Amino acid sequence: MSYYVITPHLPKRKVGLMAIGKRYAPRLAAPLEKLGVDVLWLPDAHDTDSRLAGHADLSMIHLGAELVVTGCGDDIVNNLTNRGFKAIRTEGPGNSYPEDCTLNACIVGNKLIHRLDVTSRTVLGALPDCEKINVAQGYAKCCTCVVDERSIITSDRGISAAASDNDIDVLLIAPGYIELEGFDYGFIGGASFKLSADTMAFTGRLDAHPDYHNIICFLTDRGIRPVFLTSDTAFDIGSALPLTEV
Repeated sequence: MSYYVITPHLPKRKVGLMAIGKRYAPRLAAPLEKLGVDVLWLPDAHDTDSRLAGHADLSMIHLGAELVVTGCGDDIVNNLTNRGFKAIRTEGPGNSYPEDCTLNACIVGNKLIHRLDVTSRTVLGALPDCEKINVAQGYAKCCTCVVDERSIITSDRGISAAASDNDIDVLLIAPGYIELEGFDYGFIGGASFKLSADTMAFTGRLDAHPDYHNIICFLTDRGIRPVFLTSDTAFDIGSALPLTEV
Protein backbone atom coordinates (compact mmCIF):
# COMPACT_ATOMS: atom_id res chain seq x y z
CA MET A 1 0.00 0.00 0.00
CA SER A 2 1.34 3.38 -0.92
CA TYR A 3 1.72 6.30 1.43
CA TYR A 4 0.09 9.49 0.18
CA VAL A 5 -0.05 13.01 1.56
CA ILE A 6 -1.57 16.10 0.02
CA THR A 7 1.46 18.19 1.05
CA PRO A 8 4.93 17.38 2.39
CA HIS A 9 3.97 19.21 5.57
CA LEU A 10 4.44 17.28 8.79
CA PRO A 11 3.10 18.55 12.11
CA LYS A 12 5.57 20.41 14.31
CA ARG A 13 3.82 19.20 17.44
CA LYS A 14 2.25 15.84 16.76
CA VAL A 15 0.37 13.21 18.67
CA GLY A 16 2.57 10.99 20.80
CA LEU A 17 0.03 8.27 21.60
CA MET A 18 -3.13 7.35 19.77
CA ALA A 19 -5.72 4.58 20.29
CA ILE A 20 -6.95 2.76 17.16
CA GLY A 21 -8.72 -0.54 16.56
CA LYS A 22 -6.05 -3.16 15.91
CA ARG A 23 -7.92 -4.60 12.92
CA TYR A 24 -6.77 -1.50 11.02
CA ALA A 25 -3.09 -2.00 11.74
CA PRO A 26 -2.39 -3.64 8.35
CA ARG A 27 -3.59 -0.48 6.59
CA LEU A 28 -2.45 2.27 8.93
CA ALA A 29 0.55 1.07 10.96
CA ALA A 30 3.12 1.96 8.30
CA PRO A 31 1.99 5.52 7.53
CA LEU A 32 1.51 6.33 11.21
CA GLU A 33 4.97 4.97 11.99
CA LYS A 34 6.40 7.28 9.33
CA LEU A 35 4.74 10.17 11.12
CA GLY A 36 6.21 9.09 14.46
CA VAL A 37 2.89 8.24 16.07
CA ASP A 38 2.86 5.69 18.91
CA VAL A 39 -0.31 3.59 18.62
CA LEU A 40 -2.19 1.72 21.31
CA TRP A 41 -3.98 -0.93 19.25
CA LEU A 42 -7.36 -1.82 20.75
CA PRO A 43 -8.87 -5.31 20.44
CA ASP A 44 -12.31 -5.85 18.94
CA ALA A 45 -15.18 -5.46 21.38
CA HIS A 46 -16.53 -8.94 22.17
CA ASP A 47 -20.27 -8.26 22.22
CA THR A 48 -20.55 -5.73 19.38
CA ASP A 49 -21.66 -6.14 15.77
CA SER A 50 -18.60 -7.63 14.07
CA ARG A 51 -18.65 -4.89 11.43
CA LEU A 52 -18.14 -2.24 14.13
CA ALA A 53 -16.32 -4.19 16.84
CA GLY A 54 -12.95 -2.69 15.91
CA HIS A 55 -14.09 0.91 16.17
CA ALA A 56 -12.10 2.65 18.89
CA ASP A 57 -14.73 5.34 19.41
CA LEU A 58 -17.21 2.71 20.59
CA SER A 59 -14.81 1.29 23.20
CA MET A 60 -13.08 4.39 24.53
CA ILE A 61 -13.49 8.13 24.97
CA HIS A 62 -10.76 10.58 25.92
CA LEU A 63 -12.14 13.30 28.18
CA GLY A 64 -9.04 15.48 28.21
CA ALA A 65 -5.68 15.47 29.98
CA GLU A 66 -5.10 12.01 31.48
CA LEU A 67 -8.76 11.00 31.86
CA VAL A 68 -10.03 8.10 29.74
CA VAL A 69 -13.26 6.11 30.02
CA THR A 70 -13.13 2.70 28.40
CA GLY A 71 -15.03 -0.52 27.99
CA CYS A 72 -11.83 -2.38 27.10
CA GLY A 73 -10.41 -5.17 29.22
CA ASP A 74 -7.68 -5.26 31.84
CA ASP A 75 -4.79 -5.33 29.38
CA ILE A 76 -5.73 -1.95 27.90
CA VAL A 77 -6.66 -0.44 31.27
CA ASN A 78 -3.33 -1.53 32.75
CA ASN A 79 -1.47 -0.22 29.71
CA LEU A 80 -3.10 3.17 30.11
CA THR A 81 -2.53 3.23 33.86
CA ASN A 82 1.13 2.40 33.38
CA ARG A 83 1.39 5.34 31.00
CA GLY A 84 0.03 7.72 33.64
CA PHE A 85 -3.63 7.86 32.59
CA LYS A 86 -6.59 7.71 34.89
CA ALA A 87 -8.53 4.96 33.12
CA ILE A 88 -12.10 4.53 34.31
CA ARG A 89 -13.70 1.20 33.44
CA THR A 90 -17.26 1.07 32.21
CA GLU A 91 -19.35 -1.49 30.37
CA GLY A 92 -18.18 -2.33 26.87
CA PRO A 93 -20.33 -1.51 23.84
CA GLY A 94 -23.47 -3.60 23.43
CA ASN A 95 -24.43 -5.67 20.43
CA SER A 96 -26.69 -3.24 18.59
CA TYR A 97 -27.73 0.40 18.39
CA PRO A 98 -28.07 2.30 20.66
CA GLU A 99 -26.43 0.08 23.30
CA ASP A 100 -23.21 0.08 21.26
CA CYS A 101 -22.74 3.84 21.24
CA THR A 102 -22.74 4.87 24.91
CA LEU A 103 -19.16 6.17 24.55
CA ASN A 104 -19.63 7.67 21.07
CA ALA A 105 -20.19 11.22 22.29
CA CYS A 106 -18.55 14.06 20.37
CA ILE A 107 -16.62 16.59 22.44
CA VAL A 108 -16.04 20.00 20.89
CA GLY A 109 -14.23 22.37 23.23
CA ASN A 110 -16.34 22.51 26.39
CA LYS A 111 -19.41 21.03 24.69
CA LEU A 112 -20.55 17.41 24.48
CA ILE A 113 -22.83 16.46 21.58
CA HIS A 114 -24.70 13.17 21.81
CA ARG A 115 -27.99 11.40 22.19
CA LEU A 116 -27.99 12.02 25.91
CA ASP A 117 -30.41 9.28 26.90
CA VAL A 118 -27.80 6.71 25.84
CA THR A 119 -24.61 8.52 26.87
CA SER A 120 -22.60 6.64 29.47
CA ARG A 121 -23.48 7.90 32.94
CA THR A 122 -19.79 7.52 33.75
CA VAL A 123 -18.90 9.99 31.01
CA LEU A 124 -21.58 12.49 32.02
CA GLY A 125 -20.52 12.25 35.66
CA ALA A 126 -16.88 12.90 34.76
CA LEU A 127 -17.78 16.11 32.89
CA PRO A 128 -20.01 18.08 35.28
CA ASP A 129 -19.04 21.45 33.82
CA CYS A 130 -19.31 20.44 30.15
CA GLU A 131 -22.27 21.85 28.22
CA LYS A 132 -24.45 18.96 27.02
CA ILE A 133 -26.14 19.22 23.62
CA ASN A 134 -28.80 16.61 22.89
CA VAL A 135 -29.19 15.23 19.36
CA ALA A 136 -30.99 12.23 17.88
CA GLN A 137 -27.73 10.64 16.66
CA GLY A 138 -26.11 8.08 18.95
CA TYR A 139 -23.09 7.75 16.65
CA ALA A 140 -22.27 11.43 17.17
CA LYS A 141 -18.48 11.03 17.24
CA CYS A 142 -18.45 8.80 14.19
CA CYS A 143 -20.56 11.33 12.27
CA THR A 144 -18.43 14.33 13.22
CA CYS A 145 -14.95 15.47 12.31
CA VAL A 146 -13.86 17.83 15.09
CA VAL A 147 -11.72 20.46 13.41
CA ASP A 148 -10.96 22.59 16.46
CA GLU A 149 -12.61 23.73 19.68
CA ARG A 150 -15.37 25.55 17.82
CA SER A 151 -15.57 23.94 14.37
CA ILE A 152 -16.84 20.63 12.99
CA ILE A 153 -17.56 18.86 9.72
CA THR A 154 -20.54 16.50 9.57
CA SER A 155 -23.07 14.96 7.19
CA ASP A 156 -25.69 14.69 9.95
CA ARG A 157 -28.27 17.46 9.64
CA GLY A 158 -29.42 17.13 13.24
CA ILE A 159 -25.90 17.51 14.59
CA SER A 160 -25.29 20.40 12.19
CA ALA A 161 -28.37 22.29 13.36
CA ALA A 162 -27.73 21.68 17.06
CA ALA A 163 -24.08 22.67 16.79
CA SER A 164 -24.89 25.85 14.88
CA ASP A 165 -27.46 26.78 17.53
CA ASN A 166 -24.72 26.45 20.14
CA ASP A 167 -22.12 28.71 18.49
CA ILE A 168 -20.14 25.97 16.75
CA ASP A 169 -19.04 26.59 13.15
CA VAL A 170 -20.27 23.78 10.92
CA LEU A 171 -19.53 22.54 7.44
CA LEU A 172 -22.45 20.31 6.42
CA ILE A 173 -21.40 17.84 3.72
CA ALA A 174 -23.13 15.20 1.62
CA PRO A 175 -23.31 11.72 3.17
CA GLY A 176 -21.38 8.85 1.64
CA TYR A 177 -18.15 8.61 -0.38
CA ILE A 178 -16.44 7.01 2.64
CA GLU A 179 -16.12 3.23 2.84
CA LEU A 180 -17.30 1.08 5.75
CA GLU A 181 -17.25 -2.65 5.17
CA GLY A 182 -20.67 -4.21 5.59
CA PHE A 183 -22.53 -0.92 5.17
CA ASP A 184 -23.48 1.31 2.24
CA TYR A 185 -21.07 3.95 3.46
CA GLY A 186 -19.18 5.29 6.46
CA PHE A 187 -18.80 8.71 8.07
CA ILE A 188 -16.22 11.46 8.05
CA GLY A 189 -15.69 11.43 11.81
CA GLY A 190 -14.80 7.77 11.64
CA ALA A 191 -12.31 8.40 8.83
CA SER A 192 -10.46 11.36 10.36
CA PHE A 193 -8.52 12.43 13.43
CA LYS A 194 -6.16 15.20 14.52
CA LEU A 195 -2.43 14.58 14.35
CA SER A 196 -1.69 17.96 15.87
CA ALA A 197 -3.36 21.32 16.38
CA ASP A 198 -2.62 22.20 12.74
CA THR A 199 -2.89 18.80 11.02
CA MET A 200 -5.91 16.62 10.26
CA ALA A 201 -5.38 13.02 9.15
CA PHE A 202 -7.76 11.18 6.86
CA THR A 203 -7.51 7.43 6.41
CA GLY A 204 -7.58 7.83 2.63
CA ARG A 205 -8.46 10.08 -0.25
CA LEU A 206 -11.51 12.33 -0.35
CA ASP A 207 -11.09 13.78 -3.84
CA ALA A 208 -14.16 11.88 -5.13
CA HIS A 209 -16.35 13.49 -2.48
CA PRO A 210 -18.59 16.22 -3.94
CA ASP A 211 -17.66 18.50 -1.02
CA TYR A 212 -13.93 17.82 -1.24
CA HIS A 213 -12.97 21.41 -2.03
CA ASN A 214 -15.30 22.75 0.66
CA ILE A 215 -13.66 20.41 3.18
CA ILE A 216 -10.16 21.55 2.21
CA CYS A 217 -11.17 25.22 2.32
CA PHE A 218 -12.86 24.80 5.71
CA LEU A 219 -9.68 23.28 7.12
CA THR A 220 -7.39 25.81 5.45
CA ASP A 221 -9.42 28.74 6.75
CA ARG A 222 -8.69 27.44 10.26
CA GLY A 223 -4.99 26.93 9.69
CA ILE A 224 -5.25 23.15 9.41
CA ARG A 225 -3.59 21.05 6.73
CA PRO A 226 -4.91 17.64 5.67
CA VAL A 227 -2.79 14.52 5.54
CA PHE A 228 -4.13 11.52 3.60
CA LEU A 229 -2.59 8.39 5.10
CA THR A 230 -3.22 6.03 2.19
CA SER A 231 -4.08 6.23 -1.48
CA ASP A 232 -7.32 4.31 -0.88
CA THR A 233 -10.74 5.93 -0.73
CA ALA A 234 -11.22 7.20 2.83
CA PHE A 235 -12.49 4.42 5.08
CA ASP A 236 -14.30 4.57 8.41
CA ILE A 237 -12.27 3.03 11.26
CA GLY A 238 -14.29 4.45 14.14
CA SER A 239 -11.76 7.29 14.18
CA ALA A 240 -8.62 7.29 16.31
CA LEU A 241 -8.30 8.79 19.77
CA PRO A 242 -5.33 11.13 20.24
CA LEU A 243 -4.24 10.69 23.86
CA THR A 244 -0.99 12.65 24.22
CA GLU A 245 1.08 15.23 22.35
CA VAL A 246 4.83 15.43 21.91
